[in-house]
Parts: sequence; structure tokens; C-alpha cells
Amino acid sequence: MEYSIRAASVEDCKDIRRLIGELAEYEKVADEVTITQRDLERDGFSENPFFHCIIAEVPEQHKTKEGKGIGRALMSKVAQLGRAAGCRQLNFTVMDWNKSARDFYLRQGCVDITANTGKHFMRCEGEALEHLAQP
Repeated sequence: MEYSIRAASVEDCKDIRRLIGELAEYEKVADEVTITQRDLERDGFSENPFFHCIIAEVPEQHKTKEGKGIGRALMSKVAQLGRAAGCRQLNFTVMDWNKSARDFYLRQGCVDITANTGKHFMRCEGEALEHLAQP
């Protein structure tokens, strides 16, 4: 399958938002997604972006439902970019019911730290974040 991987541009934000929504629907958490295209444009493409994004592009004549190798290629590119920036680890979040995703990450050499170390990822948002930010 032919594809290319490139840095996202501000023009990609509409598609990035759509893909976030599709993933959230698949993971049954669509009601939790509040990010907008405008948020992505501001937060990812300002002078000091909060995130970076890469895009896999498949020419129209090569598009299929399977996407063979693209997920692995994207993970490899993220690892390359991370290593170049001095990162020593990558963390991924996977829904507990998504066995195929867990298996995919394991095949890439990732370790399920929840099962192996008992660590939990903690989140602070909304009112709790506002409260925490108070001096």
C-alpha cells in the first residue's frame, strides 16, 4: 500500500477533529469530546503549540478499508520524532475492552504497565483543575 506521512498543517484541523470524533464514537465516549476545529487550530498551530500532529495520506487509488501497515508506520514516526527530541518513553492509553489495540501495542514491544506495575493514570479537569490551580 502506498502512503506518505507528513506533519499536519492548520488546514488539516477539520479532518483531525473528525477523526477524534470517530475514535471517540468507536470507544463509546463521544459525549466526552468537547474540542473544536478552532481549538485545534489555536492549540496546535500557534507560536507555542500544545501538541504536534502527523498525518498519513493514502492516494485515492490506493485507499482500502484495511490500511495495512499505516498504524505501525505512524507509531514508528512518532518514536523517531520523540527520540530526536530526547524522549525516553511513549505512553499510550487503551480502553480495557479493546483487546485488538492492546495486542497491537504488545506486538510493537510495548508493555502494559497497568497489569505489570499496578500504576493508574490520574486525570484532573474541569472544576477540580480550577480548584487545584488556586494558590
